[in-house]
Amino acid sequence: MNERNKRIKICGLTRAEDIEAVNLWKPDYAGFVFAPGKRQLTPYKARQLREVLLPGIPSVGVFVNSPIKDILALIKDGTIGMVQLHGDEDRDYATSLKEQMESPVPIIKAIRVRSEDDMWKAESFPSDYVLFDTYSKDVYGGSGKSFDWSSIPVIKKPWFLAGGIGAENILKAAATDAFCLDLSSSLESEGRKDPEKLKEIIQILRSE
Repeated sequence: MNERNKRIKICGLTRAEDIEAVNLWKPDYAGFVFAPGKRQLTPYKARQLREVLLPGIPSVGVFVNSPIKDILALIKDGTIGMVQLHGDEDRDYATSLKEQMESPVPIIKAIRVRSEDDMWKAESFPSDYVLFDTYSKDVYGGSGKSFDWSSIPVIKKPWFLAGGIGAENILKAAATDAFCLDLSSSLESEGRKDPEKLKEIIQILRSE
């Protein structure tokens, strides 16, 4: 995939103003976090944001060890169109989630990378995509730190790249074989998404 055509996911959206910026600059995916933390959304708030998000931008629900029934409810009512498992969910969990979906939606399994072996094993996980993120002890994601991208092996399953991607290294990230680049904390100012930073990232990647 050409660097300039690399897909982009903006994660951790929490406000109507965030959605306005996303609708204007049109990244490929919008991430709603349901895991505990400063970006956590209630199902009600997420539904409100989904209603004003452009229909053509898939909403990705990010979960950490959530009850499967909670995920299924958000799929059923249309709040999310993809699932990102960012905790300790195992193969049985992912298989059970798939089997219980009334209408199948894609699943992304996040891998907190400690070794190349972690990434090789991810290829056989029962998900549609994997996401490689930086390992931080006791933190499931959103650390804002990157890992050695040159260590990522060539695998057949399409993968998202997360962890410490910002304006200063977005082109380096785009030069990897990632299917999609996942950004969150680097697009924030004082803990909130900054429309100007989102604009900058989109323009760097999609400029002629």
